[in-house]
Amino acid sequence: MKRGVRTLWAVGWLWASATIALGQSMADKHVERGNEFAMRRNYARAKVEYQKAVRADPKHLDALYNLAVVCMELGEWKEAVEAHHRYLAIKPHDADVWTQLGVVHERLGDREAARAAYRKALELQPDFARAHHNLGVLLKEEGDMDSAGRHLRRALELEESSGRRTAGVYYSMGVYCLARGQAREAKQMLQRALEQEPHSPIFLNAMGDAYLMEKDAKVALVYFRRALEKDANYALAYSGMGDAHRQLGDIEEAARNYRRALQLQPNFHVIHFKLGELYQESQPAEAIKHFEKYLASARNPAFARQANERLAVLRALVELHKGK
Repeated sequence: MKRGVRTLWAVGWLWASATIALGQSMADKHVERGNEFAMRRNYARAKVEYQKAVRADPKHLDALYNLAVVCMELGEWKEAVEAHHRYLAIKPHDADVWTQLGVVHERLGDREAARAAYRKALELQPDFARAHHNLGVLLKEEGDMDSAGRHLRRALELEESSGRRTAGVYYSMGVYCLARGQAREAKQMLQRALEQEPHSPIFLNAMGDAYLMEKDAKVALVYFRRALEKDANYALAYSGMGDAHRQLGDIEEAARNYRRALQLQPNFHVIHFKLGELYQESQPAEAIKHFEKYLASARNPAFARQANERLAVLRALVELHKGK
């Protein structure tokens, strides 16, 4: 009797092993097909194959990781979160995947979850440059400049010591320096970024901002134009062009560039603030309209406060003229 049970158990184990092997084999095939589609940037078809792989083997790490990546490429952020969590439930000590999860949370607007994911990555791997970089950028956006600087400098140290390409980190350091009003240091960092990627419209635009900070609008215009040569629909460069023309006293050209930026990116709310500033002396009614549009979707508390203060003055001025 016991012998029969043992035999039955052995047969069952062999059947289970064969089933597991078959599941793994099928999963591998679907992953390979998914990779082929992903290489051709057909992310929708790649996603289908990775999903089939996960159904065949729910613990297939490559399938889960790649599924998370293609969901990110497709902008399916909530599904990307789910795939990352399923991966981390199996392999919780993967700092790279925690960092990637932080990126997804940022895209969903959940900065608290993103911050926690980056800190988890650094807890697991204290010298993980990408986690330091991403956390530094996030903290800068939240206004924690001292902590942001520490993480960005550490990311740069780690990247340089490893000999990896660091253009993105140099750029982030340059933008950080701009936020601190350090134009000279910003130019040094951005120049290093441009030495590695001389055709990046993002890097060129940031260099234009650095020259604007130094009140050198003519050189700034050179960089903004170079950025637009690389990407004719880059709204941020048109905004910079507007700032430069305004600095040079060419109000009409400044307004034209600001409006072009809004055409390309209708939710570019800070342009309304800039147009409000531009028109506040010459066209108070037009300035009021733009300050009100900015406040309808204001995200920067300092700008919102300034917009409210200027609106109060402009409305009083308009009422005064009505009284006359």
